[in-house]
Amino acid sequence: MVNSNHGASDEPERASLTRRQWLALGGSATMAGLAGCGGSNPDDPDVTMSGTPDDASGSNGKNGTPVTTELHMRAPVSWQPSKANINPFTDTKNTEFWMDNMWWESLVWPNAKGEPMYFLADEINIKGSGCEVEIKLNDEYTWWDGTPVTAQDFRTAAVISDYKASYGPENTDDSWEVADKHTIKHHLAGPANPSLQKTASPYYTVPAKHDYFKSWLDKYEDAGGQSAVEKVTKELTSTTITLNDLTEKGLGCGLWKPKQLSPTNAVHEKYEDHPRADWTNLKTFNWHLISEKQKAIQALNAGQLDMGDKTINQAKSNGNVDVFNQFGTSSIVKLAMNWNNEHLARRPVRRAIAYLMDHDELVKVIKSTQGLNYKPRDTVTGMSASTGNQWTSKSFQNKLIDYGRTSKPEKAKQVLKDAGYTKDGDVWAGPDGSRVEGLTYLTPPWTIYETIGKYLSPKLKEFGFGNELIIPSSSGFWKRWTDTHDFDMVNWFSKTSHPASAYSTVSVAGLGKFDEVVNVTEPSGDCSVDRRTPDLSRSRSKKLNQPIRPKFPKNVGQTGNGGAKQTLYPVKWGNIMSQTQSTKEVKDLTKKLMWYTNWQVPHIGFYDETRVYWGNQNKFDFPTGDDTGHSEKAKNEHFTNAIEFLLKGHVSAKTK
Repeated sequence: MVNSNHGASDEPERASLTRRQWLALGGSATMAGLAGCGGSNPDDPDVTMSGTPDDASGSNGKNGTPVTTELHMRAPVSWQPSKANINPFTDTKNTEFWMDNMWWESLVWPNAKGEPMYFLADEINIKGSGCEVEIKLNDEYTWWDGTPVTAQDFRTAAVISDYKASYGPENTDDSWEVADKHTIKHHLAGPANPSLQKTASPYYTVPAKHDYFKSWLDKYEDAGGQSAVEKVTKELTSTTITLNDLTEKGLGCGLWKPKQLSPTNAVHEKYEDHPRADWTNLKTFNWHLISEKQKAIQALNAGQLDMGDKTINQAKSNGNVDVFNQFGTSSIVKLAMNWNNEHLARRPVRRAIAYLMDHDELVKVIKSTQGLNYKPRDTVTGMSASTGNQWTSKSFQNKLIDYGRTSKPEKAKQVLKDAGYTKDGDVWAGPDGSRVEGLTYLTPPWTIYETIGKYLSPKLKEFGFGNELIIPSSSGFWKRWTDTHDFDMVNWFSKTSHPASAYSTVSVAGLGKFDEVVNVTEPSGDCSVDRRTPDLSRSRSKKLNQPIRPKFPKNVGQTGNGGAKQTLYPVKWGNIMSQTQSTKEVKDLTKKLMWYTNWQVPHIGFYDETRVYWGNQNKFDFPTGDDTGHSEKAKNEHFTNAIEFLLKGHVSAKTK
């Protein structure tokens, strides 16, 4: 769902903020909120997890001869391997954000439910009061030239990133220490919430082979002054590293090595010295470059594709493949609204849209066009149903304003009339006579998001909210979404596996992007939860023009403006949720933030996301999500992307 230069967040990479700024927004634990990742069990007291599964996943072929040693998949649309720059530090990658995990191994990665999947890391231990994180690496991983992957490789990646983002580690408030060959310590300025820290985004970073990148580290360390550091950064980020370089120079450490590249196919071979090599009996992975959907369907019908997650309807009606895994996630897809528009800045207009939405009908449309069963939403909460149920009670949720799963046009009309709106012909007009028309409704060029836009846009027009649906190119979308903010409404998504993610203040994938208006203050230095109320340079966000400290009712469920009020402190509360060791404190703040979202309606969730994967089960064994006999850590890896099933050794051929 992202283009080559953007990850799972709506904002640029964290290099755009200094580490000091990140810490002012909740420390490294808050970084997990940006990517929408965190522990999914609020009562989990365990702060130490091992990454070594108790067994291998899938059939590894030891009991027979595999019926095939090759697997065929469709590659990301429009990806061109001959033009791929694999430099981990470049700002102009032309690969999907997750493709780093094709050729390298991250320390840890969150699955679709926010649970940790351990790869290069074997253990992540939170020490003392929470300001030291000890990361023990699995000592069986090697680079493709046979040399071991070490803690020094990871520290090199982290320190180069510090120079690139903050002009050097001395300008950051955390630090990285190599304790021994396979142990690295991450020293934090503030405590880490154990559930969040298990999947904190600094640990998604892939290692940089020290022997290769040491020269760049030396250049940084020899540079004198900011301009000299910028010069090194420019040189580093403009350097191209190709897929061939990865293989020839031994710069990769993943399970699959690029072997042969062509305009139509990227062939990979298994790296036999990978610690998971014996998890799968496959030898070759063929990644077919098929840009057009119709051609992909033709390839599927011709039996040329063995596994995938698109064209679900065609897969279900195809005799060669069948669905092997489907599961709910913590993600919601939503409509975010730009408060720079005079009408969308008014709560009654946003509420009218919430009442107008027919979630039951929308999921039926998506099922008929995409073959996906999504769970409709009951009301506006800012969280998926599963995560909301973990952190708040049903009795609390029942007090919230009920916008409904089905359309309530009369309710929508009433809230508008109560706010002074009248119908001017076919269009609503505000109290000052300004007509609600010409709204720009932006959606990224992703199939399901386009389906949502084509469904909702005419519904809004029919109701009296004139709008134009805009579906630009991928690059055109990102420019409008991140740079110009030239839209009134946009289809987006939010990962809500933890309240600090759902109500993140560093991304409109959460509550809102408020970091740019926070005046950064020094960390307290005593490893205590940051409970300070930050100073703001302005009262509204630069993106979407949202108020940062509005008043909202104390009485949960009231629709009017009367009664006792409370003030929203989103950054302060986000810091606390990211750092506290108290489950009760997180639950208490979650209720405040859920009620505020329900009352204010900064965005409207469409549905709770479900992932569905299909494959040729006559030839292959796939993870089903309910496998028995596997360790919990291996099961965690069954709730992730289809490509990761293959990358991490979970797919094997049947044997004979």
